[in-house]
Amino acid sequence: MHHKYIVTNFAYGTGPYLMTTKLAAAFNDELERAGQPRMGIIVPWVYGEKQKRIMAEEFSGYEKKYPGELILDAGLGGILEKVFYGGTDYETYLKKWTANFKEVSREANAYLSARYGSDIAVELNRSPRLLYGVAPAYSTSFGHMSQIFEKSLEVPVIKIQKELLQKAAEISKCIEREQQIQAVAYPGVFSWAKDYQPVHKGEVLAPPIGPMPRPDTSEIEKGIYVTKTGIPGLERLYGKAEKLGLKIYSNGDHNPNLITNQTILLHFARSGWASVWFSLLAEKPIIVPEYDSADDPEIYFNNLAIEKTGIGIVYREEPLKELLKKSEHAKRSCQQTKKEILERWGTLDGTGYCAAIFARDFLKR
Repeated sequence: MHHKYIVTNFAYGTGPYLMTTKLAAAFNDELERAGQPRMGIIVPWVYGEKQKRIMAEEFSGYEKKYPGELILDAGLGGILEKVFYGGTDYETYLKKWTANFKEVSREANAYLSARYGSDIAVELNRSPRLLYGVAPAYSTSFGHMSQIFEKSLEVPVIKIQKELLQKAAEISKCIEREQQIQAVAYPGVFSWAKDYQPVHKGEVLAPPIGPMPRPDTSEIEKGIYVTKTGIPGLERLYGKAEKLGLKIYSNGDHNPNLITNQTILLHFARSGWASVWFSLLAEKPIIVPEYDSADDPEIYFNNLAIEKTGIGIVYREEPLKELLKKSEHAKRSCQQTKKEILERWGTLDGTGYCAAIFARDFLKR
């Protein structure tokens, strides 16, 4: 049994719970290096057996090395699920989240307080949609949600009601203000811009806070890798990849490291930052669908960031030959961006970088 706990808090989809768990594991490594005991890691169990299977694959061997450290909590997962996006258009989701935020945050606080008492020592999160309010909180993100909602007011193609966007921005600011340190990844939704300025006190920029690719040398047929999101209802976006006429590999059947294989020509994915960063680090430019008005407005700004930095391509029904030609330029942009990250931070691993910063601040308290 652990005497103290880390609780994780994250947004919807597969990447957020995986990366928040990896952040917590790296945070524990930092505690151990400082001569402090490791803590149990509470992970909201939102997505049932699918989440359990994916985590077992991602953290294989972890249970043997640190028995009982990872704790899947179905009660907390059921609470987060009430404010998660999936199976509907984004505006309907936003209405649900803004209407239920305060009540569900109180429910999460009450649940954690009753189940773990004062034993939760720290909260580690990734663009959270709730306030737990049980321990000092440290944030990682691709960009501030409040900024995304506010800037969405100026974009005609984003059709969400202005009053709803304003309400969502205010709720996001409430969450953001409660973070001890906010680590915003570079490149990110807005952080790619040369004139980017911190939004909050205690904000730091960090290398990409996503999975690190490992080389794949298996012998496979020439093709395209498609990363399908963990968010239900967006499958329609991936049908476009099939029009390119090459063999399709996907994360349903193949490890994402396959993207690094020399026979994979393109990586097709929705422009969530975990996918974008993976492509960037693998030097395989990402090809993303155009923004769909039923999707999260973040995706509009992500697509813009991809085009402005040149690290990927927004797919507009170009023939394969043209896409491949564009991808050569994008590959050079990926290489240049990686070089800039290494020169600035000395590492490409944003997860480890953030864990070290958070642990140092936590140990001073």
